[in-house]
Amino acid sequence: TNDYPSHQFAEVSGTRGVGVDANTNCPWYSGGTDCPDGNPDCATGSGDNNAFQCGTALTADAIPLYNRPYVNLFDEPATRSFALSLAINTHQTGRTFQDRSYVFKVQNKPASVPAGATITNLGVRGRRGNIVQSYPAVEYDFTPTISKCSPGDYLHIQLHGSDFNAQRNANNGEGWEYSDRHNLVQMSQRGMNYPMHHSKFDMFSTLEEQQKWAWVGQSPALCDTTIQDDNNGNQNKYRNCGKLNMAPNRFPLNPEEGLYRCHSSSTFNYASTRNNNFSNRSHKAALVGSNTDDDDEETSTDEAVVGSMAAVLGVSLIGLGAAVYMKSKGIACFAAGASSGGGGGGGVVTTI
Repeated sequence: TNDYPSHQFAEVSGTRGVGVDANTNCPWYSGGTDCPDGNPDCATGSGDNNAFQCGTALTADAIPLYNRPYVNLFDEPATRSFALSLAINTHQTGRTFQDRSYVFKVQNKPASVPAGATITNLGVRGRRGNIVQSYPAVEYDFTPTISKCSPGDYLHIQLHGSDFNAQRNANNGEGWEYSDRHNLVQMSQRGMNYPMHHSKFDMFSTLEEQQKWAWVGQSPALCDTTIQDDNNGNQNKYRNCGKLNMAPNRFPLNPEEGLYRCHSSSTFNYASTRNNNFSNRSHKAALVGSNTDDDDEETSTDEAVVGSMAAVLGVSLIGLGAAVYMKSKGIACFAAGASSGGGGGGGVVTTI
């Protein structure tokens, strides 16, 4: 709030120090007719300290400094005006609840990136847990879920997580119970859940780059390679690299190492192996390398569904039309007195 000088000070760029101190507090009134006990919260008058007036009335020069005040905006007598109630609690107005602010640093384009190239940021969002446990945040997802990157342009991949997720309702996440971790492996289709074998990877051009984003900084020499399941508390073991437990909470540590040069007009699908659970908890995305719109993939799917429905409807109408025609001509089972044969005849239709 900027109602008080102590908060206004924080909005002034280039200032240093503590802003205002206790000398700027409202003076302690004594002897005021409205405050027999000297309580400044109910004092009236023009108490002035460091050019900031204190009182109970809203005037051209002062605001009331007490909780939930009633203020008269129009300087009219009670017979021609009334005070409006303000839902202001001075204990709360200077506080911040559920602070979700972050520092976002924008750097100059690296010299290795051509002047005309576009850089698109690719990150992750959400917090650990299912849809109830992650509220009021959301479950894990890549952002954007569909990235457009033409050949010669760049993605800036940044995988950030936390080590301080609260354990709420057992917090149904993967890996170390307080952590977020993410990686990126290629898949053949977004409808699949198993990653491709590295020999079929074509999103990343080298084995080194494939391992970089799949292992996210974990060294096989330090991992416990005997862990092959989630039993015996393996989820929380630090050396369980399969759950990315040894990965840093920010990868890559050097942001410039997150640059990926797009090299193809194809569409690549990818997922995070740790967090890709199921349905609404899936953690998948796509990189569209063509010059088409980002939503072309969804549009194509929608068109295919509409086409299938139209085909079914067409066949149904044809069948209905044929039945009406056959009935009008008395053909086969629509003939008067038609019955099916029994016994070993196998249901021969007889027309009379």
